[in-house]
Amino acid sequence: MLIERDGATAALRSETGNLVFPPATAASYSVDKWLLADGDDRDAAAASSEDTFRCDSLGCIGTVKGKTVALIRHPAALEEDCRLADIVIAPFTIGKKCRAARVIVDRRMLKSEGASALYIEGLSIRTETVAAARGRRPWVPDHTIVRTGPPSHSGHVDAHGNEADDNAGDAAKRFNGNPDE
Repeated sequence: MLIERDGATAALRSETGNLVFPPATAASYSVDKWLLADGDDRDAAAASSEDTFRCDSLGCIGTVKGKTVALIRHPAALEEDCRLADIVIAPFTIGKKCRAARVIVDRRMLKSEGASALYIEGLSIRTETVAAARGRRPWVPDHTIVRTGPPSHSGHVDAHGNEADDNAGDAAKRFNGNPDE
């Protein structure tokens, strides 16, 4: 299963091995690129399936390898879809409102980890993210996430959800390229 970095586009792999998209997300740049990378010459409309996904105005529900996947479009669907789905995907932050789902891919996770691929292997669900694949390299900046809830100190967390200490002294200052500063 593939999930775009905005959480609004996702694809499941069908039993025949083809990528399948919910009808609501079928027409996008990402869909075209995923199909091309997969060696699939179908267009986005042909790759969308109302058989694989059941959709309404609040989101879509699909099934892959016996796991139920909810692609939530509106927070109003959260309670019901969290109760039904093994995997919940949302373009907004879910927080602790969805305790029943085994895997939650929401705005907070996607902002820190980027586009993701989920692999269902028996009873396990393995996640691979862009952030994990690109690694920690000098040319890959750390992301800073601003909390939307009440701040405890600075209100900032690093890409792993750890609170950033803005008062850590000189050791915490980053080199800005100017050796005189």
